[in-house]
Amino acid sequence: MERFTRFKPWVASALLAGFLLALAGAPASAALCVWRKPDQDIQAFFPGADTYRTDLKSVGSRRAAIEKRLGARFDPDETEFKLYRVLDGGRQVGTIMTHLAKGQYGAIEVVVAVDNQGVVKGVGIQRDRERARKALRSEAFLGQFRGKRVSDSFEVGKAIQPAAKGAEVASRAVAFSVKKLLIILDELG
Repeated sequence: MERFTRFKPWVASALLAGFLLALAGAPASAALCVWRKPDQDIQAFFPGADTYRTDLKSVGSRRAAIEKRLGARFDPDETEFKLYRVLDGGRQVGTIMTHLAKGQYGAIEVVVAVDNQGVVKGVGIQRDRERARKALRSEAFLGQFRGKRVSDSFEVGKAIQPAAKGAEVASRAVAFSVKKLLIILDELG
């Protein structure tokens, strides 16, 4: 009976290894960044709209073209993206997308709203751990994205001013997310 009551370090190691292998073999999807406040975001970006539908788009054969336009490779888990089609009385008025960016102090969950012509209606931050959190979420920073199109520059320090001094990494992460989602919408949308 004693053999079951004593802690065996190899058991914990084996369980952890099994868990990691199962996780690595799990199908990847863009579900890593969930849309946390759909009703609130719809009203903020598309006042009067009443609902949405979810379109799941696979990167598939468009991967190389998207990566070339983006100037970066996809993360390993980015094989599918959810496009939330915002509806007003059954008519599509725009799309909302989410992206998990890598900030200086952790993940930044970015929400991007785009009208049917591909123009950014607004950008929001769902969650972050950045020190300049207030500045990163401010209208002064996020408002710079409003009106941008996929063909516009998103270079921080030139086309987009950083949220605050010392927040350049987080500012670039948000700008990259917006650019990435606009390219994905343009290619898959």
